[in-house]
This record gives sequence, structure tokens and C-alpha cells, in this order.
Amino acid sequence: MLDLMYSEEALKKHFDNPNYQYYLIQEENQFLGFIGFEFYNEPETTKLHRIYFLKEAQGKGLGKKALKFVFDEAKKAGDKRITLTVNKNNQAKNFYESQGFKVYDEAVFDIGNGYVMDDYLMEFIL
Repeated sequence: MLDLMYSEEALKKHFDNPNYQYYLIQEENQFLGFIGFEFYNEPETTKLHRIYFLKEAQGKGLGKKALKFVFDEAKKAGDKRITLTVNKNNQAKNFYESQGFKVYDEAVFDIGNGYVMDDYLMEFIL
């Protein structure tokens, strides 16, 4: 699945989209994670596509800081809502809920090559 989601072609498509933003998260010159989000994914909506941290960086408040950054950037862009999808078996759902996200739907996505995503759709109203 990594080959599909992070292929050179997939990443180039993101980098060519002026509304898609990637940021590396670092502390003391060590890269600890990254976020990827897209302004205007839907009307007045920023979609958080990716937020990943190394295992040793988890639990240090960096996810909260990263979300605050996304919230601030979305507000600057004029968006009023943040959405994301999270796998139903991913404990990150609890983190998102602790930060004010709410489940508004569920969906199964066929992402190709025999992979499907069974996800919660979550939103945060700015």
C-alpha cells in the first residue's frame, strides 16, 4: 500500500496542487513526522490527509501542535471545517476525538490493487 500512496507519481500530483501542503515536523534537527493537508478539498473545507510521527515521537504533544497548525492555516485560507478519514481499527481515532473531531459518517473505499479502507469520516468545525 505504501507503494500506491507514496509513489513518485502520487506525490508529484500532490506537490503540483497548490492547495496541497506538506510539512516536515522536526525537533532539534531531527525529523519526527510530517503532515499533509489540502485546502478547499470541499467548499470551505480543509482535508487532513496525513499526520504521521515516528513511534519515539508519539505522546509528546507534537500531534496537538500539528493539528493547531492545520487549524490556523485552514482559518487563514478561509475554510471553516477540517475533515479526515481514520481506519476503524486505528487508535488515532481516540486522539482526534480528544482534539474535538466528531465522526459524521463511515465509508469503505476501494483504493486499488486489492486494498480497501474501512474508515470513519471525522470533522472539526472551526
